[in-house]
Amino acid sequence: MSKTVKIGITIIILLAVIPVYFLFNQPIEEGGNDPTTKNVKLEQEVAKIAAIKTKEETTDTNELTSEGQDNPAAEKNEEPVKQEFSKENQETIKTSDEEEKEKEEGQKDFLVVIDPGHQRSANLGQEPVGPGALENKIKVTGGTAGVATGKPEYKLTLEASLILGKLLEKRGVKVIYTRTSHDVNMSNKERAEIANQNHADLFVRIHADGSTNRNVKGLSVLTPSDDDPYTKAIYQDSLKASQLILDETKKNPAVKVNGISFRSDLSGFNWSKVPSTLIEMGFMSNPSEDKNLSDTGYLTNLVTNISDGIINYSNRNK
Repeated sequence: MSKTVKIGITIIILLAVIPVYFLFNQPIEEGGNDPTTKNVKLEQEVAKIAAIKTKEETTDTNELTSEGQDNPAAEKNEEPVKQEFSKENQETIKTSDEEEKEKEEGQKDFLVVIDPGHQRSANLGQEPVGPGALENKIKVTGGTAGVATGKPEYKLTLEASLILGKLLEKRGVKVIYTRTSHDVNMSNKERAEIANQNHADLFVRIHADGSTNRNVKGLSVLTPSDDDPYTKAIYQDSLKASQLILDETKKNPAVKVNGISFRSDLSGFNWSKVPSTLIEMGFMSNPSEDKNLSDTGYLTNLVTNISDGIINYSNRNK
């Protein structure tokens, strides 16, 4: 075979092989028209979008949950518990308030007339010791005075009476005073009639004692005598109130308590148609007791004992 023929055959072979070579070695462009490539890319994009959406939803849910909004658990569990707790508290408060209101309403039906003993100027005129009595007594004396303080009894009794009235009013008791100043002219009979006219549940007379013996001291509670013809109707209730007051004063370690004294000679008792009691808070003729009675703390504590006794009496007579 000639050289020329060989060269021609070689060229023909090369011309046939080269296109085939390029055909099989041509790079496939990403994202070309290959359906498989397109499907893979689409699936990848869908997966990415789904992942992003899931992440966003998870983030939103976490944010809402942290703020306590749109959380089913909070709606189903926490809020009903709060509502039940609130309702229970309201019922407890309501019950407590109702009980306190009922207690105060009950005390408001109880009326105490407080009589601060004596007045600035004595009235030495006479009046019957009791209804229809032939015996007469001075209408009202000036009372005693403190040997250490010089304070007159009428001042001390008004101080104590005003404290007593405030204590009772705070506990729902209605209070009427026979006097609120020193410059009055009111007999013992007239004071008792104030209690009668107002239909008092208890007539409380506040006094202080005096003696020629400066060593004598102590609190006493005076009550109508059982053999007094003027006080038979009020004897039992008067004694009950007097005893309850005495019992409370005995709880005060600073106070010496002498006991109950039964009296039939007091016009303030004999003219009274309502239960009555008289508290002699102590002896102003005893220097130490006189000073104590002018001490605000001592007097307030003592009067608190008296008010407790009155409240106990009111509770037993509902």
